Amino acid sequence: MPTQNKNSVVSFPSEVKMSKYLPVDVKPVLTKKWIENGINNSNFKLYDDAYDDSPTNSSIINAFVSYVYGEGLIDKNGTDLHKYISKEDILLICYDMVKYGGYSLQAVWLANKVIAFERIAINKLAINYQTPSMKIDGYWYSFDWVKKSTFKPKLYPKYTGEFKENGVEVLYVKRPSSESFFPIPAYLSGIHWAQVEGELSNTAKCFLENSRSFLTVINVNNGAEPDEEIAKEKAKRIREKVTGSSNSGASYVSFNDGAEDAMVIDQMHPPEINQQNVFFSEEAERAIIKAHSAPPILFSGSNGGTGFSSNAEEREVALNDLYRRHINPVREMILDGLKMIFKNIDSEIIPDFKDFRSEKALEKTVLTEKK
Repeated sequence: MPTQNKNSVVSFPSEVKMSKYLPVDVKPVLTKKWIENGINNSNFKLYDDAYDDSPTNSSIINAFVSYVYGEGLIDKNGTDLHKYISKEDILLICYDMVKYGGYSLQAVWLANKVIAFERIAINKLAINYQTPSMKIDGYWYSFDWVKKSTFKPKLYPKYTGEFKENGVEVLYVKRPSSESFFPIPAYLSGIHWAQVEGELSNTAKCFLENSRSFLTVINVNNGAEPDEEIAKEKAKRIREKVTGSSNSGASYVSFNDGAEDAMVIDQMHPPEINQQNVFFSEEAERAIIKAHSAPPILFSGSNGGTGFSSNAEEREVALNDLYRRHINPVREMILDGLKMIFKNIDSEIIPDFKDFRSEKALEKTVLTEKK
């Protein structure tokens, strides 16, 4: 067990040895009461930012979630599972599994049986542990770990499948990795490129804003006004008279003692977006697709691709490969956790995800309708 420092916060350098170039320090942070996924669960925030800022990353995650969820969760024996967990919660745990690499559920026990359960946001959980064994025995929930003095963490026992009169317990599910405590998303190596895409989009936005604006400088020579309030009022009237009250560009009024004191403005024009930015944009897209191990024919929008193909057979092969390599394994991890809950509700329930109808079947339907 690591030794705690003066602030009772230490890391676990032996847990995971990752490349120094990765933007995520996956080593957990230990405090007096709990273990955090980065300081104040900052690693989860990094995954959120990679989703929010990168169009390619978010579109792939959305597509993976859609494929995983399919047409929803069903019971192979016909039970309506949504009386135990909502469709929205199922969809959210699919998002958590793909975006964060794990998900969590909150189960309610009554008289040796689970009577209800729902998704609890895994990114808002820290881990409780026993010393000196470092055995996990529960999870702390806070709505906002940065503001945990306001949103005080609450401890929930770990779900084990055995009734212990705890009332409410938390089941924590994560994809297999070398990290012992917190989940790691499969696309971790693409985080850098998701950040690059976000920076490029912000650069383009700033370029458009700056290139569309202009600055008007109005020099009033031999009219210096010592009173600041009067000067502001005079400047306002001059601006409205010269540039109009709804002028979209910026304007500045300068009161000078003489012409030699007039303000001189050198405008700095933003550089044109060049081919280098285009290269980085296309490279970021390719790298993010690789990080997700996603078939380019289904997700690439560059190099002549549009995300669509007239070659239905090629798309079908790619989609089948996507299900085999990614979608079905993610489903299995989600279902393994759900089965741990459902077996304490009804042992006859066998949860599964219902696939979308195949693309060929959809194409035949469209062709039939057109005829």
